[in-house]
Amino acid sequence: MTVSEATLKALKQLGLTEYETQAYLALVDGGQMSASDVSSISKVPFSRIYDVLGRLEEKQFIQVQKGRPSIYVAKSPTEVMRLIRLDLEEKLKVSSKVVVDELQPHFEKETKATTRDVWIIHGRASILAKSIEMLEAAKEDVLISLPSFDLTTGDADTIVERILEMKSGVRVRILTSSLTDTLKEIIPENLEIRTRERVFGAGLVVDQRYTLIMLTGGDENSESLGIYSSHNVFAAMSSSYFSNLWKESDPL
Repeated sequence: MTVSEATLKALKQLGLTEYETQAYLALVDGGQMSASDVSSISKVPFSRIYDVLGRLEEKQFIQVQKGRPSIYVAKSPTEVMRLIRLDLEEKLKVSSKVVVDELQPHFEKETKATTRDVWIIHGRASILAKSIEMLEAAKEDVLISLPSFDLTTGDADTIVERILEMKSGVRVRILTSSLTDTLKEIIPENLEIRTRERVFGAGLVVDQRYTLIMLTGGDENSESLGIYSSHNVFAAMSSSYFSNLWKESDPL
């Protein structure tokens, strides 16, 4: 079985050794096989084949039908990628919690000791990360303005998912220009949504103190910039502007 260099590189990045890659590709192409057949087709030495197949099973790339002889079957690439993604997401979730629980209090303590209240954030990924951090830390009140509130607009879908997962004790008000029918059916009770003909840009105010405003240039190649502030005055100005637009908008 001949595959592209890009696929071989991707499999390596997913944790497969050269022998493991050869064995998995042989099973993908050839279907059910015994260990000796896999060794013959993949050119993996027979002295190594059981060890290689065992690691592939541990990494969830194949499954084994026990017998005499045992039969090895490749899992579909779609299933393998889903399992790997779920495993990575769980590991990232656990690791993130450990790091945040221990280091965030130290960071906040140091932040309070400084006089810097406004930061410029460069790039969509950094802005997205800060938005998620603010939403997860919200305790009482969240104000959000989004040009479009749906699950199909790239990075925005991640923000929408976080909003839908907000704990019920937090009041969330969302101002947008469009809302999909699918989302209307799953919006939790603590979300209040109003629409208006146009909503320019995206903004977020959390607990009447933390503010994030996203700015973009006039073309697709322009760098995204975010203005983040932890100053009460900045949040008060943003909240006042939001409230004025809120009063003039249509309830969902």
